This record gives sequence, C-alpha cells and structure tokens, in this order.
Amino acid sequence: MSGRPWINTREHRKRRGKGRMSAGRAITIFAVSSLATGCELTEVTVELPDDVIVAEAQVVLTLGHDDDETSLTAWTLLHRTYQPEGAPSLSGAVITVSGEGQNTIRLVEQDSVDLCIVPDSTEDFSTEGAACYRAEATPAPFSPGEVLSLDIRAADGRVLAGTSLVPGAFSLIGLTQRDGQCRLQPDTNYRFVWTPSDDSWAYIVDARLEGLAAAFASRDINAPDTLYMVGISIGREDTDIVFPRNLGVFDFFDSDEDEREVIRALRNGLPEGSRAAVAITAVDRNWVNWARGGNFNPSGQVRIPSIFGEGTGMFGTAIQRRVWVRSSQRGPGEPPLCGLPWN
Repeated sequence: MSGRPWINTREHRKRRGKGRMSAGRAITIFAVSSLATGCELTEVTVELPDDVIVAEAQVVLTLGHDDDETSLTAWTLLHRTYQPEGAPSLSGAVITVSGEGQNTIRLVEQDSVDLCIVPDSTEDFSTEGAACYRAEATPAPFSPGEVLSLDIRAADGRVLAGTSLVPGAFSLIGLTQRDGQCRLQPDTNYRFVWTPSDDSWAYIVDARLEGLAAAFASRDINAPDTLYMVGISIGREDTDIVFPRNLGVFDFFDSDEDEREVIRALRNGLPEGSRAAVAITAVDRNWVNWARGGNFNPSGQVRIPSIFGEGTGMFGTAIQRRVWVRSSQRGPGEPPLCGLPWN
C-alpha cells in the first residue's frame, strides 16, 4: 500500500482563493451614496490585513495487523492567507513533532506540495508560495493516546505551535483477513464494524478502488480504472459503515456523469475483478473542528484553529487501520471472505 494517507480533505482546499493581492496596498472602492439631490460617488479606502502564515499539520499512526507493528506519516502544508507581491516562499522552515517522552521527529521539505495534498483535492488550490514538509517512520515513535507537540519555525523567524491528543487504538470486529487482505463475493457489500477509539471525534472511511474499467466494461458503464471515495461517521460511538454502499456520498456531486453512474452501480457492491484499499481512520478534535461546517454559514465552513503564535492553522492527529479488499469467487490463492455479506 502507498505510504500516503488516503484521507480526503477536498473541502479544506476549496476555501483557498486563486488570486494574488499586494501586501500593504490599499484597495479603493467606489460606493454609491443616495443623497437628497441625487447620487454621488464616494471614495472609501480599505487596508488589507497583515500577511498570515497558515499551517495544516497532520500526524497519522497506522496500526498493523499485529498491533505491535505501527508506522507513522506526518505532513505539514505551509501557505498564506493570500500571496502578497514579493513575499518569499515558505521554504526553509524547521518543523518538529515531539511526544511526551524523548522522541522527536523533524519533517523534511519536499520538492512538490502535492505530497501534502490528498489526491483529488488539488482543484481550486493555488500552490504559489506554499511549501510541503513530510516525515515517515516505522515503527512509529509515538503511541495512541499520547499528547504530541508541534513546533514550526519559519525562515523569516515567525514561530507557530500546537498540541494534539492522539486518539486511542481501535480494533476491527468480526473481520476475517490474511496478511491484511480479504475477499467479497462479487456485487455484495460488507459492513465494517470497529471498537470505539478513545478521544476520537469522527471516523473517516476512505477507499481507493482499482480495476473498475475492466470490471464494468461488460455492463456498458464507462468507468475510470481508479476511483477514490470517502464516507464519514460522526462521533466516537458511530463505529460502522457499509462498504462500498455508504461511500461516495460526498464525492457524487463533485463527479462527472460517468463517475456518478459508477458510484450508483457500486451501491450494489464491488464488481468481480475489482479491488479496494480501505482505510478506517479515527481523527481527533482538532481535525474535526478545522473541517466542520456551521448550521448556517454563507461564508463557508466554520473553522476553529489549533495552531497559535505568529500564524494560525490546524494540528490534527489520527489512528488508522487498513485492509485490502478484492471482489472474487472462491478459488486457489484467494484470501478468505471478509465476513457475511451485508446484502
């Protein structure tokens, strides 16, 4: 499996504008004032706000099939509230994550910001001036339930910091697997169930489906070979989801008509010959508060920062379990059935 987490943060990215503004430049707005004698143009001057660094930092601990096997992926995307003319890039920062003990990791700057952006989330996101930092470690230097501290020191001297409580470990219930793989009968769904994760605020279940083009060809469905879908369970106790039926609700309206037809067809289960890498991820309070929506907010999503100092942003942590699922009939070399079909 890829070391890149599959967590879909499309909605995080859409809030970023594409345009550029000049720092410190006043914008002149002409407002129309109604007067007793007619209309008159009035000049109003509005100053732009200060340039602010925004950091989106995430640490994901992946639990292996043996709970003693763990790995860690950490990444931080640095960008700005807007990109002023002449402003330096956010390269050259020193970013570290420390645990409650002596363990500390340093994130390394990457050549491409794409390594800090989940696939299918790059639309409507300007990468100008942004910088990406990542680190991976096996075994993970931190543990479920541990408080982690983030320290960001930008090249221009600005300092940002945050803390996060890693959610507790959880286990999949009733899943039969071999070496992280299991099988579904073609055109059936499976209900994933897991134990609650302490201190988690939501679960993100996402999957990268492969082999769809060939699997759907006999049904005259024009499917992409690979499709990414996500589902969400809200709250610590919401610990089950039907796969693949309950995935794709959020992706449906952002897809073209061909992909929508595929998502509709997948409600009946995986077609024979296809496969999916499934990740179930328990995320912390900071992660949820940065992505949550208000009951009524015309300006967009409501975000509560968890990074402070000379900037703002989010420091979120998560615990993840992964499994490979394939749709096939019983045969030599095939993995065991995941469990009883949901439908």
